[in-house]
Amino acid sequence: MNRTIIININSIVFHIEEDAYDTLRSYMIDIKKHFGNTAESKEILEDIENRIAEMFNERIQTGRKEVINLDDVQRVIEQMGRVSDFEESEGTPVEEDFRHEQRAAQPPHVEYVGKKLMRDPDDKMLGGVCSGLARYFGIEPIWIRILLVLFFLLGGSGVLAYIILWIVMPIAETRADKMAMRGEEPNLQNFKKSFDEEAKSFSETFSGTGERIGRGARTAGNLLSGCLGLIGKMIAWVMLIFAGLNLLGLFIFYVFNMMNFFGLENPMFFPPLKGLATNDAIIALTFGFLAIAIPFFALFFWLTRILFKTDKLNSYLSLTMFAAWIVSIVGIVYYCIAASQDFREKSTINVQKSIQPQEVYYFTEKDIRVLDASEQDSLKSKFNIQLDGQDLRNYLHRDISIYFENIDSLSQPYIQYSYSAKGKTYQLASDRAHNIAYEAIQEDKTLLFPSHFLLKKNALDRDQQVAVTVYLPQGAKVVLQREIEHKIRDISYWECRNNYPNENQQKYTEWTMTNVGLRCAQPPKPKEEEEENVKSRTEALSDGVEVKPDSVIRIDGSNVTIEVKDNNVKINTKKEES
Repeated sequence: MNRTIIININSIVFHIEEDAYDTLRSYMIDIKKHFGNTAESKEILEDIENRIAEMFNERIQTGRKEVINLDDVQRVIEQMGRVSDFEESEGTPVEEDFRHEQRAAQPPHVEYVGKKLMRDPDDKMLGGVCSGLARYFGIEPIWIRILLVLFFLLGGSGVLAYIILWIVMPIAETRADKMAMRGEEPNLQNFKKSFDEEAKSFSETFSGTGERIGRGARTAGNLLSGCLGLIGKMIAWVMLIFAGLNLLGLFIFYVFNMMNFFGLENPMFFPPLKGLATNDAIIALTFGFLAIAIPFFALFFWLTRILFKTDKLNSYLSLTMFAAWIVSIVGIVYYCIAASQDFREKSTINVQKSIQPQEVYYFTEKDIRVLDASEQDSLKSKFNIQLDGQDLRNYLHRDISIYFENIDSLSQPYIQYSYSAKGKTYQLASDRAHNIAYEAIQEDKTLLFPSHFLLKKNALDRDQQVAVTVYLPQGAKVVLQREIEHKIRDISYWECRNNYPNENQQKYTEWTMTNVGLRCAQPPKPKEEEEENVKSRTEALSDGVEVKPDSVIRIDGSNVTIEVKDNNVKINTKKEES
């Protein structure tokens, strides 16, 4: 039975049989003799030892054993190759051809090694990300750099993607890392090839070329480098301030939106969050904050590291941030899809309510948000205002439309309320439509339409709407107050108001129900009177003022009124007494 020896390779302890140890020792002595005379022998020997240690670990884990035997060592040597292969290549061409034919007759051992995504420090412009991606996909780095510049010009996303990849991608520091980045098998032949290429590049760089370059060229290069460095620092400072301000703004936006969920309403609330339940809205808001803030934080930290030479971010923290960013993106997509699915079906519930017949029907709006309070009430107190037992915030829905239709003169007038809502299923949409509370209030001859409608507590915003159709008998007289005109559809309130002599002061309009619907009871102004009014208005103006047909300018005693109807601009001034 062979004795077992404990050896240490690359700080890893292995148990190896004595005959296997002798074979491995002879193999390592040959390698050290071959590479020992070079300036970088220590580095290449460490890379070879690291690879051998990795292969031993793989064989132990695959075979589920604890001791390395002779067969394991021979397999590793077979995969790594022998030093004699390089010594044979130094023979005569005839001998080399003969040995090549002999090796070609034997089936070579092939081990596929996949490429690793790493940053290339040997061909980098900034961090080696583009050259590392180019190595991975087998293309020239220039194409990756052009694509990155295009992304930056089109929206700035290229910078964020570059920073994230810089944080995530490890750098190929050792020769074994560079070989893995290129997809080369880490054996002696490739180690030798990599070593020869580096030695050749080193000798070419530091041969005699530097001495032939003139002082002027070096001075120009230093000047250009200094200018580019200064410009780069200025750009870095601008981007640092930009990233910092964005982080501050995002944090303020996040805090103010979170305050809304605890009853402290403010105008910064993000409207789409109303379509989610409170818990889901808080999670979605957090996902959105992280998805935007993490790239800006990465940019801020990276620029701080460049400008102030600070330590790099902890790898565990950077990976955690990257994972949180990915989770946030996935979460946002999930909530967007879930919310859109909840608008798929629409349901409308119709309810009819009779009203008392009147000689004249008065319609106006009741603003339920206006509350009267005593002046003696303490302004320092805070109240959770409720209306009929309901939180006042539940009333803030105003998608209300009012229509007028005619019925037979002998029929009973009534109002039809159409409550509509959307949901993932038709039943869910119907339930939400049933949860809408809106109804006009009849006080004597006046019908008061609330300015907003109520949703039941914890109801989600799912495009709830209220359509009110008032059915009146033909010949009925109708008075529409000015406050309700923005809810009325299918008739032109302003055209009727313009028929009155003092339309600017007109607070209501009178209508008559006909067989084709409501018609303005006030006849239009005579054409001659209108032209005379326009002429008198024009003469009263100073030179250089143009009066268009859709404008009204009135100078009456001490009052001056200017109204542009299309743009809804009104100016009322009073002339000073001399």
